[in-house]
Parts: sequence; structure tokens; C-alpha cells
Amino acid sequence: MKPNGAGTPIKVNGSGIDLGETLPHEVQAKLMHVVGRYFDCLNHGTVGFTREGHSCGCTINVHVGNLKMIIAEGSATNCHLAFGQALANVEKQLHRRRRRMADGSRIQPPSRALA
Repeated sequence: MKPNGAGTPIKVNGSGIDLGETLPHEVQAKLMHVVGRYFDCLNHGTVGFTREGHSCGCTINVHVGNLKMIIAEGSATNCHLAFGQALANVEKQLHRRRRRMADGSRIQPPSRALA
């Protein structure tokens, strides 16, 4: 999969959370892998982590090709699990959009009317 523009098209932000060094790299790698499974080009993506009381929330925004923005959220006890939930939702939406595109491009043979 090829990213558009220079550098990585995915930004990882943490609001009030120390993400460390490995989480942003893991997030970028996994998101690029999932998007690359269904589409060739990722325009840009944003992953944000927030603290919600005792749990952690994750929001993923992905723009692929000329499709509408894909938005998914997850909430769990830690950032890794919250990201896993949100990533599963992104993958589900990408799969559905790819399937709709494939179904729309199939040519239906004309039905013959019975005389």
C-alpha cells in the first residue's frame, strides 16, 4: 500500500495520556496493514486516545481514496484494547465498502421477458 504525500499519513495523538514509544508505531503498522488489505491508497488517518474515568477511549478517522471518512471508536481498560476494538470496527467498515464497490461494478445480464 502506498501512502499519499511525504512521511506517514497517520497521526497518533494522546489527550492526557502518555502513549510511550511503542504504541504509536504499533498503531501505524496495524492500521496500514488493515487498510492495505482492502484498498491501495490511504489519504490520511488520525488515531486519538483519551482518558475516560478509569477506562481509555480510542477514536480512528481514516480517509481512503475518494470514499467518505471512516470513523470508529473503542473503549476498554487500556489503550491497546481500546485500539483493538476501534480497529475491528474500521476493518468491518472497509470490508463492507469494498464489497459494495465490487457488487456495484458487476454487470447484471438483462432479464428476458417471457412471451
